[in-house]
Amino acid sequence: MTSDGSPPVDIDFLLGEWEGEGEGLWGGFSFKDRLSFAHRGKAWIEYHQLTRTLEGATAHAESGYLSLGEDGTVSMTIAAPTGITEVLTGSLTTEGIVLGSTEIGQAPTALNVTATARHLILRDETLLVELDIAMNDEALTGHTRSILKRA
Repeated sequence: MTSDGSPPVDIDFLLGEWEGEGEGLWGGFSFKDRLSFAHRGKAWIEYHQLTRTLEGATAHAESGYLSLGEDGTVSMTIAAPTGITEVLTGSLTTEGIVLGSTEIGQAPTALNVTATARHLILRDETLLVELDIAMNDEALTGHTRSILKRA
């Protein structure tokens, strides 16, 4: 973490607005994705995501925070209006960030998500975002993949 109000330097490559298209790996659906990463002078980065159908209707949203520990560990917390919360930890790689869930919270009406993993990979000014989900204690399976450019 930073104490001087500057963004965590190793993860500041995410800062800004990203948009593009994605695909659902379960069922083969397509969507538009927009991610926002903002720094407001604290030791974390805000995260907001909005997914729309190709026709423009809202399909999914989530918000959270990323932080970088003194030991280089990356942490992310996420809440979705579907009643799922995620606490993820991971690390920086040469290409980006790899995270796995340590805790999943569920509202009574939420699907039984039992684990998640996220990859935020930067390649040639393109942000590849992959989400894996496990439900009902089954193995993690690829759920969505988005290819985003700076907006």
